This record gives sequence, structure tokens and C-alpha cells, in this order.
Amino acid sequence: MNEINEKALVEQLLRIINSNYSDFYAIDIPNDKVYSFEFNVANALKIKGVLTYTDFIDRETKRIKAEEVDQYFAALSLTKLEGLYANGIHESKVKYRRLCETGEYRWYQNIINYLPFENGKLIFMMSEDVNDRLTDTEEHTLKLERQVGEYKTALQEERDQIGNAILQVNNTLAAQGNGGFELNNTRDYINSVFNKVSVDNPELNKVLSTKIAQTSNSMKKYILIVDDSAVIRNSLKRIFVDNYEIVMAKNGDEAIEIINKNIISNNFNDDRLNIVGILLDLLMPGKNGFDVLNYLKQYRVFNKVPVAIISGDEKPETRKRVYEYDIVDMLEKPFNTENIKKRISKIISLYETGNTLQSMVTNQAKALEENKGGCEGINEVIANIVKNIHNSEVSHKLTNYTLALANELRLSSPSLNIDDIFIKAITNTCYLYNIGSIAMDNTKPLTKEYVLEEIKYAEEIINAILVEPNEIKIATNIVRYSCETNNGRGLPNGIQGVDIPIEAAIVSLAVRLANDRSKRPIREVAISVIEEESTRYNPNVLKALNTIKDKLD
Repeated sequence: MNEINEKALVEQLLRIINSNYSDFYAIDIPNDKVYSFEFNVANALKIKGVLTYTDFIDRETKRIKAEEVDQYFAALSLTKLEGLYANGIHESKVKYRRLCETGEYRWYQNIINYLPFENGKLIFMMSEDVNDRLTDTEEHTLKLERQVGEYKTALQEERDQIGNAILQVNNTLAAQGNGGFELNNTRDYINSVFNKVSVDNPELNKVLSTKIAQTSNSMKKYILIVDDSAVIRNSLKRIFVDNYEIVMAKNGDEAIEIINKNIISNNFNDDRLNIVGILLDLLMPGKNGFDVLNYLKQYRVFNKVPVAIISGDEKPETRKRVYEYDIVDMLEKPFNTENIKKRISKIISLYETGNTLQSMVTNQAKALEENKGGCEGINEVIANIVKNIHNSEVSHKLTNYTLALANELRLSSPSLNIDDIFIKAITNTCYLYNIGSIAMDNTKPLTKEYVLEEIKYAEEIINAILVEPNEIKIATNIVRYSCETNNGRGLPNGIQGVDIPIEAAIVSLAVRLANDRSKRPIREVAISVIEEESTRYNPNVLKALNTIKDKLD
């Protein structure tokens, strides 16, 4: 679509604008522009500003009440509006609440027109404040919402009051453990802390009693030690007892029972233990360490709790077999007490704080090199972490969409020289497109510098886990260029068109499909992308998507 004739656009809009409305917009989705308009002092309509459609979406999302954002943007579906227009319906409406300058939400209504203009496709939208013209039913709904809001506020105040009391009690219990209080004094102190809470909220007496019992266990941190040797169990207990509570099992059966009750089970009993780490022996009578590892894998415990292996077997084949599971460390007997204490405590801290992959990898590399003097182990650790990402549902979708697009491009665009080797490499590595992001602080804004740093981490990981040169090349191009867009507005360098490698262009579109959260059928998502986001993606890849959209699931 060519650039808009802005003068002609203003003239056409004047014919349909009703003076009762404000906030006039003309949305040019194919060209990624949103025009806003205003009347000047001479009551003449003029263009006030131009935003990209992406910036418009971001701004409106922040202004509109969260539960009404979806219906707001659904009303702007170009496909839907074209269908209405074809049936003679030129106007549709959507009602929503927008945050106003006073910090309150007011009701607005948008009148939306599909506007064929200069052989292009525009959406014209006018807003009106309808807060003072709501029906009796809507007024009643608002009243109920205010009452619910007041109830939620009161409930939050109760929760804060109870939470503060529990925190004080927990601090007292901790002080008691360090010899700061006698038991009777502690009870008196607890009673004084909860006295006001109980007076103000007598119906919560039973709840408070239960919470005290739960806090006693849930706030403490437990390490589970699993070994058939009492000597080893007690040796490890002495290492960690100053910083953690200890629970012990002498075989795999006892360990599984403890793990099921305290980690896997959904029954949150008062005596549930907060297990933050597991030290597991391999050779035990009955169920051995590998049986326990299989159980942990089955119930996906590795993502929740760090598991370290206790072993006297240093054979390479044992080590290789162990690292097929997502363990975080392997401790060989006899133990270096101080070394083990630092290593395990650091790993537990990383799990609890959700630290970056880069920190964890650095920690593991140091620990493994201290122990074995090599780097083979660290590659295994990285591979285990990445494996969880590879096995995710989104990664499976991404791989399927990448494969479908690549196969269609091989047929429809022979000049791209896509062959079996290329397709194998791209489908094996597409899930790595943003692998560097897990080593980043995702609270920071997405800038050129941020993306460059993410790419640097991604390349380190790729070189650590991939072996085949062609896969390394394809994966590197994917992480370097999949955030670039065909219109040159991407990151980090704003390159465009054919300068973006085809593997990155394919994965960029496949990522858009795999990560769609609109809950629409994938065919509808594909149509929306083709019609409304076309400037972002390679034309050949879009053409391939259009061909296969009905076959996607």
C-alpha cells in the first residue's frame, strides 16, 4: 500500500465525524501507522500525530482496564470489519473502561468504521465518554464492582495485618532457636502479637492457629540427605546443620515417600517440610539412587529443587549416566567439607532467587573444575538446563511451524536453496532463538544494548551444546537476526529485507505463531499476521504461511 494522501484522508473523515465524539484515529495496519486528529481553533480538522501500530497497542493496553483489553483489540480485527462491511454493516461499537487523569476508570465507547481509502484498508475510530449515560443495569454493575473493590481492600488489610503478625512470630521463633528467649516468654510474646489481630478479627482465631503451625515448618529450609550409610548421613548433617534443618532417608523407598509428601503432593498439610535441596546416594539396597532419579524426572522435581549426587564411583560411564538427569552437582567421597558446603549453599541460593543462567553456569564451571579439572562436565550441565526448554510445549509448536514453513519454501522459492541439510539444522536449533534471554534480567527495557548482550550469551551457550558446524552456523544466525524485521524496525541493528538470513526470517514468523496467546485457532492467527503484520516479515515466508495456514494445528 502506498503512503496515505493525508489531505484527502482529512476531507473524507470530516464527512463521517460526529461532533459528539473525540479522540479520532485512522489506523493503517499494513503500513504500521496510526493517525490521530484534532480540531484547531478554527474548528478545522487536522492531523495531531502519527504512531506506529505497535506503539499504539502498547499505549492503549496500559490505559484500558486489563479485563477489557482483549475485547477492545478484537473489535479492531481487520478481517472481522471487512466481513461486516461486505454484509452492509459499516459501523461497529465496543464499550470499555479507560484510566482517566484522576486515576479512576471511566466508561468509553468506540465507534469503528472499516474505511476503504485509495485502494487501501483503513480503520477509522471515534471515542466518546459514556460514563454519564450508562443504563440502570450498567450502573448497578458499577456499584457491585465498587463494593467488591471495597471488600478486596478490607480483605487485603486483614491479610497484611496477619502477615505482619506472622513475620514477627517467625522472627521470635528464630531468636528462640538462637537462645534469645525461654519457651514461656515466647508464648507470651506470641499472644501479645496476635492479641489485636484476634480482637479485630475474632473469626480468624482458628486460621491464625493453623498459620502458626504452618509457618513453623514452611519458613524453615530443609535439606534431604539420602544414603544407606549412617556415617555418611551424619557427616553431611554436621556440614549443613548450622544453616539448614535436616531430614534423612536411609534408602530410596524412604526418600520417595518424603519427596512425595513434601514436594510432589498437592495436599498442603501443616507438617509439610520446605525441602530446598536433595543430596542423593547412588548405591543403596532396595530402590537405589537411579530409581529415585527416575521418580524425580517423572514428576519434574528437578526444576523445583536442586539435586546433587553423592557417589564413591568416579567411573566416566557413571558420571555420564548421572548427567543424563538434570542434577546440579556430583559430590565424590570422601568429602571436602568446606567445599561441599559452599557449593551446595550457593546452588540452593540460585534456585531460590531465580538467578540467571549465566551465574549458575559460572558457579557450576568453577565447582566442576575444582573437582575434576576439566570442562566436559560444564557442557553437560548447560545441556541439561537447555533440555528443559527444548522439551517445552512452546518449543514443540515452534519446531512444527518452522518445519512446515521451511518445507513449503523449498517448493515455492527454489532460489533460496533450501535442502534437507538446511531443514534438519533449522528444526534442530530453532528453539534456541532467544536462549540468551535466560541469562538476562528481563525487567530491563528491550534496547539495542540489551539484545546485543543477549546474543553474546546465546552464542556462548550454542558453542557449548552444539557440535555440528552447520547447526552452529544456523543457530548463530537465528539468535543474531530473529529480532530484526523486514521493515528495518527491529533490533539490534535495524537491518531489513534480504540482509536478514532466511533461517532467521523463518524462525521469526514461527515464533510469532508459537507464542500467540490470543486463544484463537492458529489459522485465524496466521490470517491476522498475513493481513495486519505483513511489513514485519519476509514476503516469501508470508507467502509460504498463506499456502499452509489451513494445514497448521
